Amino acid sequence: MNANRLAGHTLASEGAPYLLNEQGEMQRQWKRYGGVSGEGRGLCSCGATSEILPSAYRRKKWHRAHKAEVSA
Repeated sequence: MNANRLAGHTLASEGAPYLLNEQGEMQRQWKRYGGVSGEGRGLCSCGATSEILPSAYRRKKWHRAHKAEVSA
């Protein structure tokens, strides 16, 4: 098993940006060609969300820290 994996904790859409829509639900922010760039929140499968971050790299970094915190 991969040491970086944690059951129940998967980053949605490889770090794509999510924001709340008018109904109060998290919605993926689609960019050209469905990429993962742009400003938005990271969304974990456990329901945790990051603060608004500027890039997929930062959302992935948030998710690594989130998993480390949960596993500790």
